[in-house]
Amino acid sequence: MIRGIDVSAYQGKIDWAKVKPYIDFAIIRCGYGNNYESQDDVYYERNARLCKELGIPFGVYLFSYATNLDDARSEVAHTLRLIKDKKLEYPVFLDVESKRQLALPKERLTEIVNYYCEEMEKAGYYVGIYSSLNNFRRGLDTRELDRYDKWVAEWNDRFTYRGKAGMWQRTSYEDIPGINARVDGDIAFYDYPRIIRENGLNHLTNNKYKVGDKVYLTGRIYEESNAENIIKEVVDQEVEILEIIEGAKAPYRIKEGYVKEEELFTKCS
Repeated sequence: MIRGIDVSAYQGKIDWAKVKPYIDFAIIRCGYGNNYESQDDVYYERNARLCKELGIPFGVYLFSYATNLDDARSEVAHTLRLIKDKKLEYPVFLDVESKRQLALPKERLTEIVNYYCEEMEKAGYYVGIYSSLNNFRRGLDTRELDRYDKWVAEWNDRFTYRGKAGMWQRTSYEDIPGINARVDGDIAFYDYPRIIRENGLNHLTNNKYKVGDKVYLTGRIYEESNAENIIKEVVDQEVEILEIIEGAKAPYRIKEGYVKEEELFTKCS
């Protein structure tokens, strides 16, 4: 079970060294609403820095107030400004729960949320949607949004949502040493760091290719990722990337072994 917490300025100054043994990840509020520095979360930079220093994987969420596409564009810019150098190992979530949003017609709210998610994906990020179980059932459980992971708030002993969910906020009161306030407790259903790395998302790695890419190899195939034992050499062989071994000399695993990035290329059509 992958356990985490989500935090914002409401938790104040967190002692992350004390928190670390009790969690596997954190989701940190980066800000709320439109792209104004006054609406950055005042503890975001501190929380992100300490999680990075202590090796706590984290993602972020932006609390949305958008009621039209102009607001949504500003919230995209707000998020991108705050995460551009953070190397997130968990997704970027849009928190959709403000009363003025939920009062919108379902079609308009779906358009706004879908726009934000599409733009974050275009920018290379793994994106999801946060809201309560009731909100998903009433206004956010649509075909247009099914492709995005849901982070569902259901404060209960069991999870009952039947849509595509990546995380469950199971409680609003997790007792964690190092935090002198109420804090939400979460469960992640997926190994997000692995998924994000393998798919080249969140600008987490500098690898040129991602899992599933079909490219051409002119060079050596190695028995292991340390690139010591050569299996054979090939010229213009089409290969598929099956796995990426971060930091290895030959990081790309293909069917026959492991290969180096500099020996891979794509052909111009």
